[in-house]
Amino acid sequence: MKTEAIIFSKNRTLQLKSLLLSLREFSDLPEDMINIIYVESGGISYELLKKEFKCKFIKQSLFLNDLKNIVANSKAEYIMFMVDDLIFREKFSIEKEEKILDGDKNLDAFSHRLGKNIEVGRTPSFKQIEDDIIEWETAENLGKHWNYFWDVSSSTYRKSLVREYLSKCRAAKETFPNPFEFHYYSCMPSTRASGIVRLINSLRYPFRKKSSKVACYVKSKCFTQGVNLVAAINDKRDELFDIQTLHKKMEEGYIVDYHILKDAEIKAPNAGPEYFRLIKEKG
Repeated sequence: MKTEAIIFSKNRTLQLKSLLLSLREFSDLPEDMINIIYVESGGISYELLKKEFKCKFIKQSLFLNDLKNIVANSKAEYIMFMVDDLIFREKFSIEKEEKILDGDKNLDAFSHRLGKNIEVGRTPSFKQIEDDIIEWETAENLGKHWNYFWDVSSSTYRKSLVREYLSKCRAAKETFPNPFEFHYYSCMPSTRASGIVRLINSLRYPFRKKSSKVACYVKSKCFTQGVNLVAAINDKRDELFDIQTLHKKMEEGYIVDYHILKDAEIKAPNAGPEYFRLIKEKG
């Protein structure tokens, strides 16, 4: 396996467990190739998950250093990022994705949350590269999702690109996943940058293309379920469950029911709470 995964998690034990179970069932990604940078507080503990899964659990000390250490020590060629409220809904193959990335050095990323079922923004001009896989070029007029190249929720990148970007991150500012995601567009070649940032980047990278080529499955394999917030960001999203309630549910044996999601009509990468349902894992 040429891909190593990094999952960011903060106090969402039930959602993380559900994500890991969906990965176990639907993917060929070995658990020992999954790193989890986690934050626990308020009496929430990850100990039960450490006993159940063979992933590498790294308790966050300094976010950027923790991230750099994982990437520096990785022997993988590709790095896949995920967040804990992501959920997979049907089978996909990391090994197949690796072969596609190996075969096209101009392919910059592989997204798992996008697909032709996503109807947000202007639809790109897709090129079919496999029966179930398409690709497109990012462009400014494609809007929020199809031009959002750097995505830590579900995308895979070449390790060389990840290392280059990490060298431009600032330990005092990129202190959790949200700024780590957004900062990319201010310091790397991108079709998403605008205004003075675009001008600066054009001077900084005069000979590098700005558009990036991204691949995804025809039907998206996962989506994020926003039912609570754990980061201090300007988001007016309503919370349906507090983290303590969901942690207690996890201790009682509950998980997110990801089997009901296969045929759900998902039209956005963040589908929100519409399909969020808890069930007993066993019995």
